[in-house]
Amino acid sequence: MSGKPQAGDHPHLGLAVFATAAMALALAGGLQFLGLTGRFDAVVERMFTPGGMAAPTLSLAPSVLWLSAALVSFVLPAVILNIPGSWRRIMVWGGTIALTVAWGPVMILAAHKPQIGVVLVAVLWSGFCAMFYTTNHALPVDRPSSTTKRPSHGPR
Repeated sequence: MSGKPQAGDHPHLGLAVFATAAMALALAGGLQFLGLTGRFDAVVERMFTPGGMAAPTLSLAPSVLWLSAALVSFVLPAVILNIPGSWRRIMVWGGTIALTVAWGPVMILAAHKPQIGVVLVAVLWSGFCAMFYTTNHALPVDRPSSTTKRPSHGPR
């Protein structure tokens, strides 16, 4: 089969959200295991720490970090798959990326190390997978509504 499914087919959005979130969390876990997210966090810390300010010493609890990553990994694809229109989906994904990056300076001002690498990987990968899913499946929100009336332009 090639192309998008027919209009009568129903994509399994719950399964797609679960698979997307699981892949995003697995990728974030793998990159943390390899130490790449720690390197990214160090770069973010150097970039956002103002000159003359002491380096932050507090760390987030790992449970808070991973619960945040899990929340974003599940919610972002669920929202993207239930919004009609590609531009809206891109705006939601881009806004989520911007909010995640903006979390870094806020954490520095609160004297916490900006540990945003894990959550940023989860946002990027879950958003990418959800956008890829939307290009290959006909979603219920993209189907024309059968309740809309065609405007009449006079007698035919």
